[in-house]
Amino acid sequence: MSMNDCNCGTAATATIDKTMIERPRFFPRQLVTPDDLTLGQDYFRNKIRRINRYLHGWGVVCGTRVVNPKTPQPWKVVIQTGYILGPYGDEIVIDRDICFDLRVRCMEAAAGDACTEVADPLCPDQTISTRRGEKPYYIAVRYKDMAARPVRVQPAGCGCDDSQCEYSRWRDGYEICVLDECPDAGAEPPDLDQISKQEGIPDCPPCPSVPWVVLAEVTTDGQGRVTKIDNCKCRRMVRTLAPYWWRCKEPAIVIDPPPGPVD
Repeated sequence: MSMNDCNCGTAATATIDKTMIERPRFFPRQLVTPDDLTLGQDYFRNKIRRINRYLHGWGVVCGTRVVNPKTPQPWKVVIQTGYILGPYGDEIVIDRDICFDLRVRCMEAAAGDACTEVADPLCPDQTISTRRGEKPYYIAVRYKDMAARPVRVQPAGCGCDDSQCEYSRWRDGYEICVLDECPDAGAEPPDLDQISKQEGIPDCPPCPSVPWVVLAEVTTDGQGRVTKIDNCKCRRMVRTLAPYWWRCKEPAIVIDPPPGPVD
C-alpha cells in the first residue's frame, strides 16, 4: 500500500489509471468490500498528492537540519525535527530528533515512535561493509507506509483453523538511508525572480525519477569522525509562506455613546 510507484507515485496496482479518477458510490443493499473502502481513502490521498506536486512542489519545507551530537561520536549525526514534501506529494513529518549512525544503510520510523536510536549498527545485513574515508555520505529520506496495530482475524468456517493476525492501521512513516551520490547532482534551482515575469502556459512538472529527498552531505575521516556537514549542497527546499504575515491598516471603528441614560 506504499503507492510510491510512478504516475506519479500514487498507486501500486495494475488499475493505476482507475484509482486516480474513481471513488466509490454507495447505494442501499450494496455489498461493501475492503477494496471499496480503501478506494475511497486512496481517491482523496491521491488528490492531495497531486495538489502538493503541481502546486507546492517537493523538497524540505522547514527544519530537518543535520548536526553533530552534543557529545560527538564516531559515525553519528543528529537529524532534527522538520517537515518535508516528498517527490510524489507525500508528507514526511520528522517529529523528534533522530540519532543516525552512518554505518547503517537504512532505518525506518513512523511519527510518534518512541525510540530515538537506530538498530545495532554492527548487524551484518545493515552495516556498510566498506569504510569510505573522505568520500561523502548523502543522508536522504523518503515516505513509507508503516503497518501498525495487529488484531486477531475471525476464523472462517467452523472455526477450527488457527487464528491469524492482520494489521489494522497504516501510519505515515519514513525511511532514512545513506546514498552513494546526490540524485540531483549538477541541477541548478530556477531563478525565483522569474515567477512574476512568466509568460505563456507552463508545462506540468515531470514525474520524479527517485523518491528521495536529500538532507545533507556528511564527510568523515578514516576513523568515522565527522569532519563536515553540508546541509545545503544537495538539499532541495520548498518556498513556504507560513512564516510571513501582516497586519491590516484599516482604521478602527469608533462607536459614539448612545444618547440618554444608560440602564
